[in-house]
Amino acid sequence: MPGPRFTFTKILVNDLPAQFAFYSKVFGRVERTRYEFDDRPDPLAEIIMTSPDGSEQSLVLLHYKNQPAPTPGSAVIGFEVHGLDEIVRQAEDAGATVTQPPTTMADIGIRVAFVEDPEGHVLELFEQL
Repeated sequence: MPGPRFTFTKILVNDLPAQFAFYSKVFGRVERTRYEFDDRPDPLAEIIMTSPDGSEQSLVLLHYKNQPAPTPGSAVIGFEVHGLDEIVRQAEDAGATVTQPPTTMADIGIRVAFVEDPEGHVLELFEQL
């Protein structure tokens, strides 16, 4: 039997359609599945997103319908990208805040930037040198 395997990251959001649009536009995530659970004490909606070919781990956007999302920033979501400067520009155009512009870290062989999505979730974007 194989060992544990990382399969998804789930973030709690306030505006599900806007967050879906952000992650679709900037990172090319596509909808794999969408759920609505209204028959429970804490009704929720979620969208499971993945890469266009479905080969990557999932990003799940979760919205509790009767309560606000917790304060963002307690987790960092990482994306390996190609063309870091362009992705940072696209993120900013889509409503992100750049908290650290692209920086070269030659000692570990990457360029890295940090942005906050429109609700304040921290994203670490990096590309290999």
